[in-house]
Amino acid sequence: MPTQQERETALALAVEELRARIAKRRRDGWQPEPGETPQEQRDHWHNIAQRLAERAKDGNATGDDQLPQLRDDRAMNIMAREFLQAAERGNPQMIGAFIEEGFPVNWQSPKTGETALHVSASVGARNALRVLVGCGLCDFLLRDRQGRLASELAYLYGKDSAVTRWLRVHERKQAKARGIKLTRRPNTSP
Repeated sequence: MPTQQERETALALAVEELRARIAKRRRDGWQPEPGETPQEQRDHWHNIAQRLAERAKDGNATGDDQLPQLRDDRAMNIMAREFLQAAERGNPQMIGAFIEEGFPVNWQSPKTGETALHVSASVGARNALRVLVGCGLCDFLLRDRQGRLASELAYLYGKDSAVTRWLRVHERKQAKARGIKLTRRPNTSP
């Protein structure tokens, strides 16, 4: 069983490797989204998810389970800002490259609590949303600091009823799979 210091060292190494891979992708121009057909894209993201799961099992990846530890890492925060900016700009190639290289899809902004899914939904960036949803790694039930789901932001700010419905379908499926009763706003009264 590794010690706390060994785990921290491994995590720092994984973050540095992730930063280097993303820097390389930046130099290479991010490369286009994989696959021409929807089936090819699903297969691509399925293979990416398997590869990331194997990396996480070996301790060589930065996954969602490590997010609390990663929030204090300066390099991760810099990459997170870039990732959320790509979501805001609706840049599917850059978002896809971050995900392919192992950046945690469900990273939440420390200030707002928004994920890339929230940001893309609020600006109506459909192509970015397709990549995020298509990768199969998004947690649709995460809420921002104000308790809002991504579908609510799509409705309020993106003014896109089709995206709102699409995200709500995914939210309901994920809630049902987890055995959670889904509410639009959590009950905050005592």
